Amino acid sequence: MKLKYYKEDDIFVIRFSEKAVDDSFEVENAILEVDKDGEPVSLEILHATKFLKKQTKVLPKDIKKAYFSSP
Repeated sequence: MKLKYYKEDDIFVIRFSEKAVDDSFEVENAILEVDKDGEPVSLEILHATKFLKKQTKVLPKDIKKAYFSSP
């Protein structure tokens, strides 16, 4: 799995595999790309800053500390 953030577009991409994309589906502020077998290839989160800020408010404190705290 590879993660990449495009600051200029505020898009966060989670790449699950290197397979070729066959189709994509847009749901609210996200785009899911799938291969020919319908397996996820990548997930693009649009307006990522807003989305992550909102989602981190509902995460358990131990998860926040482990993944979102500054060293």
